[in-house]
Amino acid sequence: MISIIIPTLNEEKTIVQLLDQFESMTTSVPYELIIVDGGSTDQTVSLAKQYGQVYQLFNANRGAQLSYGVTKSSGEILWFLHSDSVIESTKDLLAIIEKCFSDSIYSAAFFKLKFDSAEFFYRYLAETSTLRALFLGLIFGDQGLVTTQKNYEKAGGFEPVPLMEDWRFSRRLRKIGKFKLLPFTIQTSSRRFRKGKLQTHLKMHQIKLLYLFGVSPKKLAERYYR
Repeated sequence: MISIIIPTLNEEKTIVQLLDQFESMTTSVPYELIIVDGGSTDQTVSLAKQYGQVYQLFNANRGAQLSYGVTKSSGEILWFLHSDSVIESTKDLLAIIEKCFSDSIYSAAFFKLKFDSAEFFYRYLAETSTLRALFLGLIFGDQGLVTTQKNYEKAGGFEPVPLMEDWRFSRRLRKIGKFKLLPFTIQTSSRRFRKGKLQTHLKMHQIKLLYLFGVSPKKLAERYYR
């Protein structure tokens, strides 16, 4: 079984589009949808309940949501998805995900990223995200990280931190195996860049640099979300 774990917070505008893709999917591979909400004040929870099991952790950060989702899962394979993701093709998707871990050299798999804009800036971000995952061992949340329950536990899982949870976890996964690029594309929203593409991009790099210099995820989150 594949457990698909989706953290949410006020995602009523995006969550249905993603969950509809699983509703219409034809597959022989068993799967479960686990949505862990962090305290939405819109219709996210009521919409998500129509598709899968929903858990609510009020005032929780994304790391805590992901970690909690795993405790409620029953699949041998764990697939972590952002709620604003759009899977460009679902044909044979779950079967290919299941098959990729038949080779024990892989500790995780991820998707090629695409943004919902054809501008050069977003194409650049998408391509460099793939290279970063392959060569630096860093899979970020919008790339649809997939791993096994066994590798998740071996790598220590997601920590309940407000930022950099994907960085910390993927680095530990990379130490125990290679990363596989799946033959599918995930489209993600460019909404985080709407306040200014270059400004936001530089801010994200600044956050990463500060993290490398030892600034705590809590302080980085305060800087990132203000």
